[in-house]
Amino acid sequence: MDNQYLLGIFVVMGVATFMTRLLPFVALTQSQSHPLLVRVGRVLPPMIMVVLVCFGLSSLQIESLDRLGLSVIALTAVMTLQLGIGNPLVSILVGTGLYTFGIQWLGIS
Repeated sequence: MDNQYLLGIFVVMGVATFMTRLLPFVALTQSQSHPLLVRVGRVLPPMIMVVLVCFGLSSLQIESLDRLGLSVIALTAVMTLQLGIGNPLVSILVGTGLYTFGIQWLGIS
């Protein structure tokens, strides 16, 4: 394979990806106030957060009580921040930061 062929493949993949991301926005511009879309837009973010938390907790490896305590502290911080300020990005970053700080700098293993 030469470089031109690979470049062509990447261009086609990029255009296809862009089109699949653009299509829902173009197709649904006339239906922005449809009750089903309004409900999905309101319910989907919390559902995604629940799936992420369940996935994160299910893959968590707890070898000691220290790590369990650290996990509970990080999860409590995430839930408190989410309920308090309602910003998922801040909640996730603070929870991840607390857990990472405990694992890396406090030496909890």
